[in-house]
Amino acid sequence: MGAKSKHPKKKGPKGKKARAKAKLDQVWGESVDEDARKASKVRFGKSRLMPEDAKKGSRVESNDAVAAKVRQSRYDDDGSSSESEDVDDNAGNSFSHFLKRIRQPEDTRMDVDSSSESSAEESEGGSSETESDDESIDDAIATDVALPTQDPFEAHFSKAPLPQLDVSEKKKTKDLVALTQQIRKVNTSILDSSLDVHLSGPLLDQWESIEEAMKMQSNGVKKSHVRRAWEHFAKGPYGHAREILTRNWREVNKSCIRGDGRVFSSLQLALYPAISRYADVLMTAETRQNRDEINHLLAMHVLEHVLTCKTRIQRHNRRIKELSAADNDKSDALLDEDIDKWRDQGYTSPKVLILFPTRGTSWKFVHLMMDLLGESAFLDNEERFEAEFGPPSVDEDEEKEDDEKEEMKRQRRKSVMKQKGQEWNDLFGDEANDDDDFKIGMSLNPNVVKTKGKKKRVAAENGAAGSSAGVAVKLFTEFYKSDIILASPIGLKMATTKTEGEDDEEAAASDVDFLSSIDICIVARSDVLAMQNWDHVNSILECLNQQPKNTSNIDFSRVRNYFLEGQGENWRQLIMVSKFADPFILSSFRRYGKNIEGQLKLRRQTPDDDADVTNVTVHVKQVFQRVSCESVSQVGSSRLRYFSEHVLPKLMRLKQKHTLIFIPSYFDFVSVRNLLLKQEASFVSVTEYARVSEISRGRARFHQGRKDIMLYTGRAHFFLRHKIKGVRHVIFFGLPEYAEFYSSIINMLDGGLSELEEDVVTRMPLSCLSLFTRYEAHQLERIVGTGNANKMIKGEKSSYLFAT
Repeated sequence: MGAKSKHPKKKGPKGKKARAKAKLDQVWGESVDEDARKASKVRFGKSRLMPEDAKKGSRVESNDAVAAKVRQSRYDDDGSSSESEDVDDNAGNSFSHFLKRIRQPEDTRMDVDSSSESSAEESEGGSSETESDDESIDDAIATDVALPTQDPFEAHFSKAPLPQLDVSEKKKTKDLVALTQQIRKVNTSILDSSLDVHLSGPLLDQWESIEEAMKMQSNGVKKSHVRRAWEHFAKGPYGHAREILTRNWREVNKSCIRGDGRVFSSLQLALYPAISRYADVLMTAETRQNRDEINHLLAMHVLEHVLTCKTRIQRHNRRIKELSAADNDKSDALLDEDIDKWRDQGYTSPKVLILFPTRGTSWKFVHLMMDLLGESAFLDNEERFEAEFGPPSVDEDEEKEDDEKEEMKRQRRKSVMKQKGQEWNDLFGDEANDDDDFKIGMSLNPNVVKTKGKKKRVAAENGAAGSSAGVAVKLFTEFYKSDIILASPIGLKMATTKTEGEDDEEAAASDVDFLSSIDICIVARSDVLAMQNWDHVNSILECLNQQPKNTSNIDFSRVRNYFLEGQGENWRQLIMVSKFADPFILSSFRRYGKNIEGQLKLRRQTPDDDADVTNVTVHVKQVFQRVSCESVSQVGSSRLRYFSEHVLPKLMRLKQKHTLIFIPSYFDFVSVRNLLLKQEASFVSVTEYARVSEISRGRARFHQGRKDIMLYTGRAHFFLRHKIKGVRHVIFFGLPEYAEFYSSIINMLDGGLSELEEDVVTRMPLSCLSLFTRYEAHQLERIVGTGNANKMIKGEKSSYLFAT
């Protein structure tokens, strides 16, 4: 090499080991101890510096063994977290480090490029280029797994509060905050092509750093390398999961992983990095088949968070008591010096809020949590919970009834229930508790041993008690003494609304202080909640993490700093799970998803050959008419104007009978009903608010042809799933939220006409008309497919025809 210049070019670190260390510094933002790096190499058999006895016949340790070592290392001799003191300094600056990278993107890119160039120039020889690249990537991945990643709980809740901004600085930093939430589609190589994963914020920054590290090791990164890197990116936090949960995880989750011995399924691998790292998650691809996979992850995450919080609080309480009992200058100095170390909680006890649509769905989730806790759980008030939230009990006298008429009625009802579909029966069937007005508190007390019918708390010294001690779970606890609150939106809203003459203390309280310290908010089955009343969901989300009004029972020395700064919403994790993407759900997630860890959005694209339009079995021409609309606020009025000017006059002129008008929104139903009343049209209405007798009478008149038109609301079909007979013409005033409603409504055509009318009515062919606007792209995509929807939204034509 030539003589060094006065200003030599900056080069990357020399040698394979130095580059691996620098890569880890870049990925995790922490300095890697040399001894730890060598130890990790020895554990995974990748180091040339291994001892001779380790080289002979040694095997790679399993991930479970490494995870056990990580869990063991989390406790020191006095029962406090051994890693908390080392991590506090680095974890508090991780978010500021991310903002610094955004402010100086060019400098960061220059450093990456120079490091990449130096790595290419100074790579060690000894094997072919391809083999060296593959080995380097494998070494990098193995090293990432071997070195314990930072505990997600510690990394998230130990961060310093965001800086307080003046009014003049808010506009200046608005663009910067928006930049941290910029979302990008990433390729995980673990899901099928119809599922898209989008990341934003520090979560995206971590994954991009891993991608950059892989590119630095090789010019071309294989798909298998990306998949393996994402798997380790997802499994990293699993090493910090509590042993009481990992002990039962494989048994509970074995139905989701097809018995191949893996820890997570592909969908769980896609979601777990964000869920475990406390990032906001929007999952709009839930199905009946993957619902268990999602719920298993959520249940484990909730239990992991609550047990970690409670264990840490117990440990700190014991340590503070010991220092206070010492009564000397040294103990007082330790208490004053480590004052921020004891900040381990919020204003109030509730940490997790889970919104469910029915009692039956919450009943299943509680049982899932009990399965994860296994035999170590001691459950109180179980009988009351089963009676109030479990499936409806069957009267024994009815079961013993041998009357033939009663038996025929039961068989006929079973047949009707079966026609409504398994999805409907899971929510509203005879074996499901469909009550939507409920609320229940749940508390968990870890490190408890049950002896002779009594529960006794034990101290978890060095983590030893974790294997023998259990968890005391109590249901129906008061909100202010609960760790988890499970409720329906309407039930929780009524609990926070003052009611005169109400005896229930929670209902009459008229305060939402118990929601001031929520760390995790899960909105399960969001699509079902949207069919109930999404305004209740928004009102609950608006009440989260507000400053409490009553502070008399709060120990402010134990409250985390970001709560004191009024930044609880920036640390709160929001998880929304839905069957489809709805504008109301997307708007709420955009409004209330403010977590500093970033976001993960998972959505499903609908292939054209898998769209719901392919499920239509009736031979009918399906016309889709795009209605021009200037803004989203004018969607309803624009559709009503088009209907009144182009559709209704033809119906009145032709006196067309057996016409079903499907209206998704009840507000649009009121407008159409008033329009028909003005035109003195012959029609009946089937809505979710109508009495059973009114619905039966209206269906009979429509079937018999005594009424020409039937107005049928989307929520009525969702909750009742009526089989309408006598339908010859269908008009979709708006596209249904559930795509399967489209095919099920059209398949009702040409069914059950009376013999007297059949000759006259059948002269007119079957017809189907669907009105849509460019603001209904989500509904249109699910019905006709992603490719067709893009053409129909952006195309020059306004009418499109599908024929079956």
